[in-house]
Formats: sequence, C-alpha cells, structure tokens
Amino acid sequence: MHKQKSIKPVSSVSNLNNRLLESKLEYLLESDVPASRVYLKFTGMFHGESVVWNACIRTIDEYSQHHEVAKDPMQFIEIDVDDGVHFLQVGLNVEVIDKPTIERTILMIRRYRRLHQGRHEYGARSKTE
Repeated sequence: MHKQKSIKPVSSVSNLNNRLLESKLEYLLESDVPASRVYLKFTGMFHGESVVWNACIRTIDEYSQHHEVAKDPMQFIEIDVDDGVHFLQVGLNVEVIDKPTIERTILMIRRYRRLHQGRHEYGARSKTE
C-alpha cells in the first residue's frame, strides 16, 4: 500500500477533531482539487473504535499508471494499520477527484460497517471493452 510519506500521518482523533472544529471543516484536505490523486484526513469508525483515516483517494487511471493492474481493474478500498496509524486508499472509477467525490467517499467509508484490513474490490469495473 502507498502510505503518504510526504504528509505526516495523524493518529490522534481528538487532535484532528480540534483542528476540524477550529477550521469549521469536515475533513482536512492536503491536496489541491480537482486532481487524479488527493490526500486528506478525516475521522471515522473502524472495528467499533473512532480513528483518523490518513487517506488517499485516486482515480483508477492514476493508480494504474503506478501499479500493475488487471486489464479491467475494479474500484477498491485498501486499509493498512501501522503502529496505531490508519491508512486508507480508495481507487474510484471517476475522471477526476473533486470535492463532491471526496465527500461521497467519506460518507461511504463512514457508513460501510464491514471495513477490514487489506484490499477489498467492489462495484462496476472501471473500463469496458
């Protein structure tokens, strides 16, 4: 999994919540949008525990430029927990990642009750023949 090495990961839910309250934001965006890959931080639940998601949301096309993929790759959610820090990567079948896409993705992650470590592919394939 691609961890955000250039952006300092956060694990303290209270610290992030305080920053979000001060700035009156729902999430901390660390990239310019629109883009093919964005980094952000937001809170959510994982195995019944409140966590900070250190997230990367990217288009399937951008992901496939840096990783070997099947001829017809699917959307995915990939979770890695490293020493108490929760990393989330989401690959989406969209042309570009913009604010509405970010907000829908956050909502999807917060509502999805069976999140687990590792990679989970889902939804329609990204390309058709």
